[in-house]
Amino acid sequence: YRAEESNNIFRFLDMDNRAKVGDGDCITIDAASNIWVDHCTFTDGGDGCVDVKNGADYVTISWCKFQYTDATHNYSNLVGHSDTNASKDMGHLLVTFHHNWYTTLCHERMPSVRFGTVHVYNTYFDCPGNNYCIRTRLYAQCRVENNYFNNVGNPWERYVTSAGGDPGMLYASGNILDNVIWHVGSDTDVVLIPGTDTVFTPPYAYTLDSAADVPAIVQYGAGADGKDGLPPHWYFGMYGDFDKSGFVDVNDFAQFANFWRSSNCEQLWNADYDGDCIVDNYELSLIAENWLFIPPDVTPPEEPTALGAIAGDSIVSLNWDDNSEEDLAGYNIYRSTTSGSGYVKLNGLLLSNSDYTDNSVVNNTTYFYVVIAVDTSENESGYSSEAVAFPSAGSSSITIQENTAGFCGLNGAVENEHSGYTGTGYANTLNGSGNGINWSVNILTAGNYTFTWRYASISGSRPANLLINGTPVVSGMAFPNTGAWTSWTTISTSPISLTAGVKAIRLQATSSDGLANIDYINIAGENLMPASCP
Repeated sequence: YRAEESNNIFRFLDMDNRAKVGDGDCITIDAASNIWVDHCTFTDGGDGCVDVKNGADYVTISWCKFQYTDATHNYSNLVGHSDTNASKDMGHLLVTFHHNWYTTLCHERMPSVRFGTVHVYNTYFDCPGNNYCIRTRLYAQCRVENNYFNNVGNPWERYVTSAGGDPGMLYASGNILDNVIWHVGSDTDVVLIPGTDTVFTPPYAYTLDSAADVPAIVQYGAGADGKDGLPPHWYFGMYGDFDKSGFVDVNDFAQFANFWRSSNCEQLWNADYDGDCIVDNYELSLIAENWLFIPPDVTPPEEPTALGAIAGDSIVSLNWDDNSEEDLAGYNIYRSTTSGSGYVKLNGLLLSNSDYTDNSVVNNTTYFYVVIAVDTSENESGYSSEAVAFPSAGSSSITIQENTAGFCGLNGAVENEHSGYTGTGYANTLNGSGNGINWSVNILTAGNYTFTWRYASISGSRPANLLINGTPVVSGMAFPNTGAWTSWTTISTSPISLTAGVKAIRLQATSSDGLANIDYINIAGENLMPASCP
């Protein structure tokens, strides 16, 4: 359905678009305002399930269920369809998502947002094997509150391309991240973010449900066949725990007694477990079975934070912040040679301290590490953020490519549009003075070091400063144009005297054009190696 007229309501619809009719969406909201999509079930949207585009405004998508039956183009909700549609979308695309359920085979766009101002709250993300849930991109602002992310990848992320302009912003608060995995993988435009940006404050009143209650509330009420009102108390735990205290006691029995032998179905919704319109010996046996029973602890610890790795000669030293749970039993450390997957546990017994030394590494190999926390009930946290290390005995010359050890990110994106690069791509910063690229190296022996960049540029000189540990050491370096984005050349500094130790290297643009496209950095001198990023 294509919604091009304002002031419309879509409710209690069970829709699919496997045939990819029209735009391929189940519903396309195109340039319309004041649209409410509520209590619908969307299955197999050929392009998207509900997409919002072309300056549509004041859209609410609530209590809907999104699902797929096969793994093809499983992209649920796109807000803003093109990087080049700013003239229609800037200042519009005001959308609220709440109490929705993303389930079987949902893969991406829950939602993905360009230009829009989007509020996502009290939503249940339950789609293992997905790529990401919420993506903020060009000029977007997303507010993400009190949602429950269950066994999913990347609850939220930023996506930065060469389109220029402000990157998307995202603020996250009160969410539960249950066994989630953060990853970047091969998509070099993805940036993992903590969700601490300053964004809009909703202009309307709303009440947040507890994130812990979201799975029960949403699974009970979302979709075309969703039920009204709160679910019965046993959806949140065990039968008989009317006050949701965590166990069944005399306070609960007093409430149970009020329902005993009553046959008013409408009044028994919170006590009639078997749905026979009477509370009798069946329900009494359930409350007796659960009487004073303390359920097992199934709450996992928080993911460890601030994992860092320091590489040396055939050694990697790891450290992370201590978890604060009283029932913490220890930690497990995992390693892979592939970012985001293939992790193998290194330790035998649980680690009691928040550090680990890996002596089983091979020099000149890139390793990726994550750590999990384990409590005394054997509940495990999700993976921490990934740390990367490149053990080495040192070298007189190192070359750092994008997304390898020593590459610490950029204000822009790693791309592969223009041919002639080496490695997996090149670094393309956003246009604008102050944008740049970061690297980290460990100077093992003090001495003189020469910095070389391989680059391409189609116009201008695109000058830049070289900063080391935040201090400019070379100013106004010109990167003369090479005539085409596919024509590459190199430029080098004069030798620079460096003391021993880890150095933060930054090449920073000083003009509105940003930097040239940078293929790699080479640093040559006494003895050095790539270092972990701060």
